[in-house]
Amino acid sequence: MSLLKVKEIVGDLPYMSLKQASIIAEFIQQHQISNILELGFFHGVSTCYLAAALEEIGGGSIVTIDLHSAKQRQPNIEMLLAKCGYLDRVDFYYEPVSYNWRLMKLIEENRITFDLCYLDGGHDWYNTGYAFFLVDKLLQPGGWIIFDDLDWTMEHLNTPWALKKPLEERVTPQVRKVWELLVKPHPNYHNFRQQGSWGYAQKVS
Repeated sequence: MSLLKVKEIVGDLPYMSLKQASIIAEFIQQHQISNILELGFFHGVSTCYLAAALEEIGGGSIVTIDLHSAKQRQPNIEMLLAKCGYLDRVDFYYEPVSYNWRLMKLIEENRITFDLCYLDGGHDWYNTGYAFFLVDKLLQPGGWIIFDDLDWTMEHLNTPWALKKPLEERVTPQVRKVWELLVKPHPNYHNFRQQGSWGYAQKVS
């Protein structure tokens, strides 16, 4: 299925635009990506685009993780994947607290590694920072991590969980902190670049 066909199905649902999908599809083709780990899927829009991009180059696998609350979304990831014909090509998990628990299980199983991680969930120092080190254990040498929302903050949110946070945490772009303080100084990563809200890092081969 083409990206345009996926767009017809997902419409304007958040959180990946057709332009972003085209960029990441080109990246997948350029680097011959075949095994993708996605952290945070919300409705599953990005997952459908990623699956279409893999199909364009002959197929591959996707493991994607989000919270239990994502199952209640209308539509949810299962509905969108079914409409796109990708329901049997994606392993999706709903977790009660954090995707990091599922990452622990994947590390324990020691059965799969990835050549791309698209990290678009958590958006805080605690989840994203720890996830980076867990993903590192699952990422193949030469594999890539793409961090989304480098400069996102929660200061505009009025939800109870956000309002409980200290003001400093609410106004700080925490993914940016992970990117600058943990990822870029890491000796096993290089080829850093930023494109819009995305930060790219490649694991040393």
